[in-house]
Amino acid sequence: MRLPDLPVLRSTTALPFLRGAFSAGALWVALVAPAFAQSTASAETMAQGAALAQAHCATCHGAAGQSASPGFPRLAGQNERYLVKQLRDFATGARTSSVMKDKASVLNEAGIQALALHYSRQSAASTPSDDAQLVAVGQFIYERGNIYSGLPACLSCHGTQARGTAELPRLAGQHPRYLEQQLQQFSQRQRRNDSAIMNVIASRLSELESRAVTEYLGSLK
Repeated sequence: MRLPDLPVLRSTTALPFLRGAFSAGALWVALVAPAFAQSTASAETMAQGAALAQAHCATCHGAAGQSASPGFPRLAGQNERYLVKQLRDFATGARTSSVMKDKASVLNEAGIQALALHYSRQSAASTPSDDAQLVAVGQFIYERGNIYSGLPACLSCHGTQARGTAELPRLAGQHPRYLEQQLQQFSQRQRRNDSAIMNVIASRLSELESRAVTEYLGSLK
């Protein structure tokens, strides 16, 4: 006896559903997998940076970038690409410091990137001033400059909150004494690794203006 032919299943809904499922899965892989890989890589880089900071930088700058001495800059919250450039410049001698040259020259590129990432992700701090009038003068200089000496406003480059850009440093919350030291080095042409405009600007600041603007910057966060 011949069995009857079985009907062929031809679903009008299953195939589109399966196609959609495969498409959604492919989209998930395309979008989530790279982000997961990047997150894992960032976590590994952060861990490397934290280890390097503890081993080589903590004595002066603090493991979390909060240096106790005003002679050493705070690195917490500093812009990552700016930190990378400074470390490279210290390593090559483009920025002069015998101590930092010894520290930076032993780092490979991966170490430089890791340190910069680590410190850029730390929480910034500030140094509040108890001289409100001096801070007010500093804010005026920072925001408006001095037309009588040809001094441009600092915010034109460093921004209204003094957080800088990828290439320019964050100044907000930095130790005022350290900022004064750097302005003096720019003024005396002892520091040449950054924009030459800083040599001109620093030379036009009076002693009062220099002290006032750094007090103002230190009080920001």
